Amino acid sequence: LEAAFNAEFNEIRRVLLEENAGGEQEERGQRRWSTRSSENNEGVIVKVSKEHVEELTKHAKSVSKKGSEEEGDITNPINLREGEPDLSNNFGKLFEVKPDKKNPQLQDLDMMLTCVEIKEGALMLPHFNSKAMVIVVVNKGTGNLELVAVRKEQQQRGRREEEEDEDQEEEGSNREVRRYTARLKEGDVFIMPAAHPVAINASSELHLLGFGINAENNHRIFLAGDKDNVIDQIEKQAKDLAFPGSGEQVEKLIKNQRESHFVSARPQSQSPSSPEKEDQEEENQGGKGPLLSILKAFN
Repeated sequence: LEAAFNAEFNEIRRVLLEENAGGEQEERGQRRWSTRSSENNEGVIVKVSKEHVEELTKHAKSVSKKGSEEEGDITNPINLREGEPDLSNNFGKLFEVKPDKKNPQLQDLDMMLTCVEIKEGALMLPHFNSKAMVIVVVNKGTGNLELVAVRKEQQQRGRREEEEDEDQEEEGSNREVRRYTARLKEGDVFIMPAAHPVAINASSELHLLGFGINAENNHRIFLAGDKDNVIDQIEKQAKDLAFPGSGEQVEKLIKNQRESHFVSARPQSQSPSSPEKEDQEEENQGGKGPLLSILKAFN
């Protein structure tokens, strides 16, 4: 410590460690010290007044920098809500900062930051991230999360390459798409894996903060809505091959939803139905039953 700070140990201890600098001096090279809490310091976490926080943020600068200071390349702290939202309507907002040249500190870490606000009774439409895995913190409110994935054991089977044609067909028919649900409340943390469709329903005003990893060149891909809907971009002939219904039926279904990104959680064109009727619908759909809930966003 004396070499690091070029100062006497007693002064370092008094200034940095808040310990009594008095007492007998030990031989150089044999001094031992501890980080015991003093009467005035109960630990490493201390309370800071609002005035101190405001004063600190006025002069805050990021430690990440590109080039020389003379060029003014030291970047300021990131404010997610500084500009206009990337996505916005009457049902919700999304603010996002991506790892690009404007944000070199995020570019160095290959991370993105996302802030989502969903109004009570609204739904963030089913979507997935092409590359990024996002760790999400619930800052405010309550809601429900739905995530669609293929069962892990089925994914492992799908990696087997040297099998007979009959076995491959039988295995493909047994693949099961599962819907996973969770209730969300303030303080919860959940993970959105890349390439896994997710829908989020707000039972009260819901605020989320996301930290995306492996975010460079990531794209958020929506599966429903009037704009940015990847299914709507598929050629009609391809829809005929990809979906049970005809391409024309798929296009008609997509056009039912007039909103984009955030919508009312209650489908406008659907008449009320009993839980028994919904259960029966799932049974009739066979293996596709678990997808019904998340696909109701198509309205």
